[in-house]
Amino acid sequence: MTSGDSAVWIEDGEKYALVGLNVKIDGHIPPGKIAPNLWVLADTPFNVPPHWQEWLGSIRAQEVEDCNLFLLSKLASLTPDVLDDENQKLQQRVWNFYVGLLLANTFAPAHRPVMLTGSRRDGEIDIRQQQHFDSPVPCLFRRYPPVVPEDIRLAAQLGEKLDALATTPLAGGHWRLFRTLHIYTEARTNGDILDRLHQYCRCIDGLILPNAGETKRQFKSRTELFIGPRHHDMMGELYDIRSAVEHLHENRYLESFDRAIRLDLVKKEAIVEHIARTALARIVGDDTLWPHFANTSALAKFWELAAVERQRIWGDPIDPLDAIADFDPKYIHDGKLGAHIRSS
Repeated sequence: MTSGDSAVWIEDGEKYALVGLNVKIDGHIPPGKIAPNLWVLADTPFNVPPHWQEWLGSIRAQEVEDCNLFLLSKLASLTPDVLDDENQKLQQRVWNFYVGLLLANTFAPAHRPVMLTGSRRDGEIDIRQQQHFDSPVPCLFRRYPPVVPEDIRLAAQLGEKLDALATTPLAGGHWRLFRTLHIYTEARTNGDILDRLHQYCRCIDGLILPNAGETKRQFKSRTELFIGPRHHDMMGELYDIRSAVEHLHENRYLESFDRAIRLDLVKKEAIVEHIARTALARIVGDDTLWPHFANTSALAKFWELAAVERQRIWGDPIDPLDAIADFDPKYIHDGKLGAHIRSS
């Protein structure tokens, strides 16, 4: 791969991995190093030469060239021609950068994000491997929120924290936290609003560790830590929807078209996504919280603490209604709410 801009972002003898996105950008995102192992490039061309276009496919090559935001990790290598564990390390770093951006912003790209890895030698950048991710689904009332410079800074910080978390020895390990994070990232790409809502509620379950037989009650009470005490009714309604999806009772919401019910689902999905995302971002970004949320035994001990002590550890709650501050149903037509889909 050659380009007049290629020398700006990778030198001869370096390996790289990048995630390319076509997103709405608001504000100037300075190109260059943004964290110890991460770089960012915005509005920088990535021109695919003819001999790589056939390998990528013409449509995919065009999508890469249309990207206007690149998340990048790179390193100097003694074996730039070899696809090996160095490339895997770079791919993991840039994936964590991308996950950080998911936690920082509810962006939806114009096409599937792409990950490329390779190296540069003799002035040419090659692609040794490519893969794509499913695209995050746009919010019905905020379809393409812009990515701003602060989002990129936060994403890089969270990406570096995820790298550190993966290698930090914690009593009991960190499987549960990474599993919860995986559920969140998968939910962002799910095209069904009820399935997304269900999975975001599961993320919250992953953080509150409710006791058997007390799940709904604790879904309302323990989330006070994250959002304050004024939202028990709303959290109970969210849990009821979660249970309906879990037990195949979606017909309660979808069997006949009711615009008010569908709009309420849109609002509730935005709210529960906001709660799950901001809670996960806070935990990932604050290493003092890792020992409390990393695994089941740590969570059990945390929720046994006095409420005042838990709040001291956690910090201030957020306002979940910030998620729908710009909600305006007049721009959501019935077709977007599923009016054209026959239930059976």
